[in-house]
Amino acid sequence: MQFDWTRRNRGGAGLLTLGTLCVALGGCGDSAGGSADTNGDEVDEGLSSDDTETESSTDAGTDSSDTTTDLDTESSSSDTAGECDPPCSDEEACVDGVCCALDSVCAGACCAEGQVCSFSECVIPGEPCIDASECPEDHYCEYSLGDPNGVMDECQGTTIANGLCLPSPPDCPPGVEPGPEDDLSCLPECEYYPDTSFAPELKHHIPDYHVMMSPIVTQLDDDSCDGVVDERDIPDIVFSSFAGSDYNNNGTLRAWSIVDGELVEKWGVNSQGPQIHPGVEIAAGDVGGMPGTEVFACTNVGGVRAFNPDGTELWTSPYVGGCLMPSLADLDHDGDVEVVMRGGIVDGLTGEVVATYPNTGAVQPIDLDNDGTLEIAGPAAAYEADGTLIGMTLVTGSWTAAADLDGDFTPEVVVADFANHALHIYHYDQQSQQLVLDRNGLDINGPLSPGLCPVGSAGNQYGGGPPTIADFNGDGSPDVAIAGGVGYAVIDGTKIMDPMIPDVDTFLWIQQTTDCSSAQTGSSVFDFDGDGAAEVVYSDQVYLRIYAGATGDVLWQTCNTTGTLRELPVVADVDNDGHADIVVVSNDYSSITCEGTKQTGVRVFGDELGLWVRTRRIWNQHQYHVTNVNEDGTIPTQEPMNWLTEGLNNFPPERPSRRGKFSAPDPHRRHLGDPAWTATRPSPGSGTSARPRCRPACWSAFTTATP
Repeated sequence: MQFDWTRRNRGGAGLLTLGTLCVALGGCGDSAGGSADTNGDEVDEGLSSDDTETESSTDAGTDSSDTTTDLDTESSSSDTAGECDPPCSDEEACVDGVCCALDSVCAGACCAEGQVCSFSECVIPGEPCIDASECPEDHYCEYSLGDPNGVMDECQGTTIANGLCLPSPPDCPPGVEPGPEDDLSCLPECEYYPDTSFAPELKHHIPDYHVMMSPIVTQLDDDSCDGVVDERDIPDIVFSSFAGSDYNNNGTLRAWSIVDGELVEKWGVNSQGPQIHPGVEIAAGDVGGMPGTEVFACTNVGGVRAFNPDGTELWTSPYVGGCLMPSLADLDHDGDVEVVMRGGIVDGLTGEVVATYPNTGAVQPIDLDNDGTLEIAGPAAAYEADGTLIGMTLVTGSWTAAADLDGDFTPEVVVADFANHALHIYHYDQQSQQLVLDRNGLDINGPLSPGLCPVGSAGNQYGGGPPTIADFNGDGSPDVAIAGGVGYAVIDGTKIMDPMIPDVDTFLWIQQTTDCSSAQTGSSVFDFDGDGAAEVVYSDQVYLRIYAGATGDVLWQTCNTTGTLRELPVVADVDNDGHADIVVVSNDYSSITCEGTKQTGVRVFGDELGLWVRTRRIWNQHQYHVTNVNEDGTIPTQEPMNWLTEGLNNFPPERPSRRGKFSAPDPHRRHLGDPAWTATRPSPGSGTSARPRCRPACWSAFTTATP
């Protein structure tokens, strides 16, 4: 392999200043920046005017003592280590009494042949790599040392950037800025706090289908044929569609991907005997042990039908209390995944029944007592994983979510009571070993009248979709959001746990919406601009909207017609561009219109300027809550408790990717797996909402090589 050694170091660790490099990279926040070239030829174009003048004047024979440039400072510091006799040539510097090629000088030392100068140290490059996942821990993939023509990916038929593994640069301690370019020994985090205007654009559209369920985003298979599922593979959007107006029968399960910016249908399955129920939810996870995820869909007779990553059938379960919103979990920590439904549990690999319990509403696996083992929490009751009753809540309900609302490090379960457009909260009391109600019967309509929906409609009589929990106002405590038939409400999590505060005073805000047909849609939450307060993504029958989490102000809206069931918009990086996307479904089978228009299919929206922060490339089920699934689709044997995981305590908003929410978009996409990309979140009002700081995207310009 031939390498391009044009990144020269005139006696220091880097030719460019940190500020110059940030400019060259578009503030370290523009994926179209000049550093995208893998062979590094652009570095000489990024020289400051002083550097250019120095080279010119030196070539003209000007005495180096008459200049005060970085180049001469570096050379002078090297010469003080000893006199060289005979004197060194113009292409050399005297280092410890020995003439050393300028390309080999590294912070006062002379790198040996085959070494590179990386952050003031001479190091020997490691093995070839395509991304950091192929390097040892605490190493990254340095693309300036790779083949400038890239390597051919025979599996995908594309050329991939490549490099060599190098030790990760040291992190600068808090408050410490990098040293001068002749003594650069650390780098701060490369973070970009976007100043977005919330003007999303339509990036992709899968048209024509009638869809009225929550799509999922997962890695179905190993697209790169390297035996693992990682950032080189392509996320897949999976959903069910229905024909005509029958959203209860004859569904088609579909998988689509975005390949090289274009939508590609991977497969579609229209199973019979039993049919797929197109109006309920699906889930995906790796249960077979091979790279990729299996898909689990409900049948129209209440069972589960499982599919391999290629869409072929895996198994079909019997009826187990009804399938509506399946969840995946390893309940007994044995490495085998179970599928949890309203009335029972089946084995994820075989479909055999593991346990049953009464159907008291939609359930989900939650560690109620912090003992490290998941229980099954429903609205009216909770059970052990073997079906043994833990306790009853003595309330009715349809949906649940969980978080630590009162800061005692144990979860509260938020119950949406659809029949009474109400909200309840309970927790498991360790001392009494009973389920205890913390709040009972809060009317989610607040000041809004049910009369905003026609008499006899669902929205007039009922209301309450799957709850969402997140820190909406940036005060550090989780809040509760819920959609009804007439409005979308956000309730202060601290106030709702105080029994002395009346129900009406617990609302942060409520916005009138239109969901008279089902009155039970879900919603998603994500901090798109990284300011510490979450935004709400919600679609009623007419509009898809983004609300400011703290105030309820509408930041953006677009027409999105749907008859509505329980569907919610999904937030994930579906095109691997390093930014969050919104995936939303629509249909035009009903009489619902928006500004004289109707929408269909699945649409993907992203920020028009590409400024939204990073996120994961997976959202594997309706009850997704980050800790329930790894990004490669595997299900944790021991699921971390969401409410005890730093940066979470929410349900079901998204989380930044491994690189960190504020990591600047990398011109070299293969850095996506680099474990050294981390970020710290700014405090609200810290004034850092649009400040770039350079880190790993800038690494290659600070690395030089000895031929």
